[in-house]
Amino acid sequence: MNNIIIVCDEKEISEKLKSNLLLLRKFDFIMSCNFLTASETISQNNPSIILLYSALINNEVLEFVNNFKKIPVLFISEKFSDENLLNLYEAGISDYIEINRSQSEFLVKIMFCIRKSVETKRLERASDILERIGILDKKSGFYSRKYTPAVFKSLSEKYFEEETKISLVAIAPDIEEKNKCSLEYLANVLKQNLREDDLIGFSTDKLYVFLPNTTHQGALEVYNKLKKEINYTISAGIAEISQKIEFKVLLKKLDEALEDALNISNCAVVQEDFSTEPPMNWLDKKNKKHKNFKLFKKAFMKKLETVITPVFYLKQQVAEQRLFETEIIQFCGEKKSVFSLKKENLLSFIEITYPGAVKIYINTYTDYNKNPEPKSEVFELSQITEKLIGDIIDKLIRDFQKET
Repeated sequence: MNNIIIVCDEKEISEKLKSNLLLLRKFDFIMSCNFLTASETISQNNPSIILLYSALINNEVLEFVNNFKKIPVLFISEKFSDENLLNLYEAGISDYIEINRSQSEFLVKIMFCIRKSVETKRLERASDILERIGILDKKSGFYSRKYTPAVFKSLSEKYFEEETKISLVAIAPDIEEKNKCSLEYLANVLKQNLREDDLIGFSTDKLYVFLPNTTHQGALEVYNKLKKEINYTISAGIAEISQKIEFKVLLKKLDEALEDALNISNCAVVQEDFSTEPPMNWLDKKNKKHKNFKLFKKAFMKKLETVITPVFYLKQQVAEQRLFETEIIQFCGEKKSVFSLKKENLLSFIEITYPGAVKIYINTYTDYNKNPEPKSEVFELSQITEKLIGDIIDKLIRDFQKET
């Protein structure tokens, strides 16, 4: 039996809608209510579908539709503009029809909504079973850490057989953000920006996203859209697959792309090499080391461009406002960057040195009272943030100001 609820404030139109349902099965239950009592009526009767009539399409109507997304809604009105339809579908309607359409057209639309209701309930039962056996996480509704690889492997093989292009994405908060940005938060924001058939799975320290019928450009768009929606920096590895490949190799290459992206920070790396690697010998190790140095240099250049240079420029302006008759010099280079303060016989500067590896050296030099006190600190590349560099220069400026 299908429960059908008509939501309409106009009695004449409500009766007309009922007359359009006469050809449904006799044991289908049909009832009507006005907009004011609709929420309570729907909650009490758990309808299969909702027929919602409204001459106006305003925020109140859109909010009502949004509150009942799990129930198919056939929206009925006098006429529809393109903007109204976009807003209605975004709110969650299943279909729409103009009030002056024929009875057969109404029945076709209603039967579509009923089928969708049956399918929705079937999927809910399937999801409940998956939660019970642990494939879906009960709390988040996403694929659990234990089963994500197996599920994505099975789906990948299915799409390979159909010769359908897919993209896989591995996403994680950047190293300096991982204690602030939880995977659960990231997954929930991500879900709001994905299609119905896109899937999210958890791993220990990252999310995997399965994007059917999607190129790597489409996956990049998903990543860039997500970056705009959150307050933290994230990085991603992306792999576009159009032919069969061993899933273990695919996952390994995808994780390598994510690792490269995290070393650079706040970027996405597309993996294009899916060749199976032979056992590593001493020459492979040498080449791997060379690749890592190239990667670290690329990562440092990114930091130089997006962190060190802007902070140096900003702090030069601060120093010019606070320190009078002081020579302020700053420059940034691939191997060395310097921020210097000089007045009469006083000299202070910090020197950031990149030795060609993952470590960054920051040396602070002062010659107050003719007593040089060089101080050297070693940082991981991921620790080089605007706040760290800014705090070091601020202290340099404060100490210099005290001496003058």
